[in-house]
Amino acid sequence: MKPLPRFRHVTPILLAVLALSCTGPARAEPLPPKLAVIDHDRLLLESEPGKILIAPLDTLMKQKKAESQAMEAELRKLRASAVEQAASASEQQRASLQRRFNDKMQDMRRFEAEANNELDRVRADAFGKFKHLASPVIQAFGKEQGYTMIFRLQDAGLVYLDPSADVTDLVIQRLNRQSAAAK
Repeated sequence: MKPLPRFRHVTPILLAVLALSCTGPARAEPLPPKLAVIDHDRLLLESEPGKILIAPLDTLMKQKKAESQAMEAELRKLRASAVEQAASASEQQRASLQRRFNDKMQDMRRFEAEANNELDRVRADAFGKFKHLASPVIQAFGKEQGYTMIFRLQDAGLVYLDPSADVTDLVIQRLNRQSAAAK
């Protein structure tokens, strides 16, 4: 069969375009992802900015622990007094001691609940500030080092981890340098 005269020059061009579109541009083999993990707890506890942010939390924890221990000592003293007076006290005196003990016990439970709420609030504030401070540093580190993804060790659900994938020490160093430069 003879090609039609007016399409004689179009056929080779069409074939070339089709050939190029089928093969597409040359593509390099994709690189495997570069992954890392960070121990966020270590970042917080070992980096200078983290230590600064959790210092008020440590102080508050020590304060609340001392207050709790004082309340426990008072309860032990009250219980010892009740035991000593049990034989010689009247029914009304024993009931009064029991009420005082129960009231103190309830006060201690209330104190512990309020202390835990306050500690949780201060902890959440410190962690939020640290996340805000550390995230840009981690992202810049990841981009500069060519990482595809960096996971938090605590959230990664890992079964196995090659120690070379843990970049926590490198990020701690970077956070410390940034903190020193800011001073």
